[in-house]
Amino acid sequence: MEQYLNNFLLASSILLLLSIVLSKSSSRFGLPVLVLFLFIGMIAGSDGIGGINFSNYELTHSLSLVALCLIIFNGGFETPFSKVKKDFGRGVVLSSIGVMLTTLLVGGFTHLVTDLGLLESLLIGAILSATDAAAVFSAFKDPTAQVGDVKNILRFESGSNDPMAYFLVSVIIGFIEQGMGDAKTTAIMFISNPIIGLIGGWITARSFILINNVVKLDFNGLYPPLTMAMLFLGYSLTTKLGGNGFLAVYVFGMIIGNRKILHKNLLSLFFDGVTWLSQIGLFIMLGLLVFPSRLLTVAPAGLFIACFLTFAARPITVFLCLIKSRFNLNEKLFVSWAGLKGATPIVFASFAATHIGEKAHVLFDIVFFVVIISALMQGSSLKLVARKLGLVVEQEDETNFPVDMELLEQTKHGIVQLELKQTDYAVENRVVDLGLPVGAIVLFIKRHGAFIIPDGATVFENGDKILLVTKLKEDLEAAQECFEKKKIEELDEEDDDTQELHAA
Repeated sequence: MEQYLNNFLLASSILLLLSIVLSKSSSRFGLPVLVLFLFIGMIAGSDGIGGINFSNYELTHSLSLVALCLIIFNGGFETPFSKVKKDFGRGVVLSSIGVMLTTLLVGGFTHLVTDLGLLESLLIGAILSATDAAAVFSAFKDPTAQVGDVKNILRFESGSNDPMAYFLVSVIIGFIEQGMGDAKTTAIMFISNPIIGLIGGWITARSFILINNVVKLDFNGLYPPLTMAMLFLGYSLTTKLGGNGFLAVYVFGMIIGNRKILHKNLLSLFFDGVTWLSQIGLFIMLGLLVFPSRLLTVAPAGLFIACFLTFAARPITVFLCLIKSRFNLNEKLFVSWAGLKGATPIVFASFAATHIGEKAHVLFDIVFFVVIISALMQGSSLKLVARKLGLVVEQEDETNFPVDMELLEQTKHGIVQLELKQTDYAVENRVVDLGLPVGAIVLFIKRHGAFIIPDGATVFENGDKILLVTKLKEDLEAAQECFEKKKIEELDEEDDDTQELHAA
């Protein structure tokens, strides 16, 4: 047993290390980093040089649910509601009606080009209906692929449409196993499932905020495990009550990510790392699950479905859901093209494979093939399409100082972030020249993306971003005026000159 565990750790660590190292150069070749993880899994699998025999759909589905919860939570946590609220209604339409419309279009087409029955075809449509949160979030973390406001609706859609797609997959599997059933019961489920999910996420978030901000734990390292415990508690209880657990997780992440809570920087760093680890592990595991030799048999049908999804179903859905919206033609075209597929459809396919018997391999292989084509075709050309459509914008340099701002704001100290302009007195002057109040300290200067810890002789430059702290909050306004007092002095000098001219 010990030898087996050691071999498992050895293989896992090698694959993880290889994935991280190769991810550095993946963008150089235009290859989406998450697809690289898939390929590493395929190479390590039974058909590859690694020879790892792995074909357990049940285990894959169970582990994938854990990884998806973490990915979806972090997606909600990193989604700024202030930037998506103006498109919130359109995002909800895309992640609900858009998913159902894509299911019907892709399902109908799949039924035409394959030997699968109508329900199995609709199941493939539902599996492929959701854009992948991990793929979209990783794409927009690239500072060279920023596309303005349109990225916000894409992030919101990709984070919030997984719950609807998973619900449709579950319903269709139920129809396959038990027949069409009671239409009234199904209609009630369509309404109750998201409502319970929303309520579950809200209750989880409120409970977490109460515990996190009121109960002072002895060790800061316990706050990430506390958050993770609430995350999976919210998912499991919501699911047990018949609600949408993924939706609850996303709502939980979005609420606490848009609130001022203690230890927010700590949680952000922790879950960013855990999410990357989950994505790497998830994609490698899914790569191990596929047999490349079987993909050739589904390649013709898979290619037809991938092209129909990319060039017909997705654009039709987007243009109908965004009709009369504020987005122009180029932005709608980009939203259509950026409907990336990734791990989520493959996870849903592994779930479906455990319920549909002999057709499991065909369904899984078709979905996997479509995902690979989508990721290679769309993911590798995302930046190029954005530039051709004139949507690439200069990325603003966000001031993320390496301190826990939320924790400092809870103290008696004053704290503020400033950005110097050319007309400010501080520009081209030293810290010691400002005459700051006693106890006022310039903690950090952020200049050209680098942090500087200043001393008294440090000279300020135009565009510097300053983190200023005062001993008392009452001194904060006076300290801020020290940076801008040149304006006041110049006005006084101009008044004196004017008075002298009048006197003469």
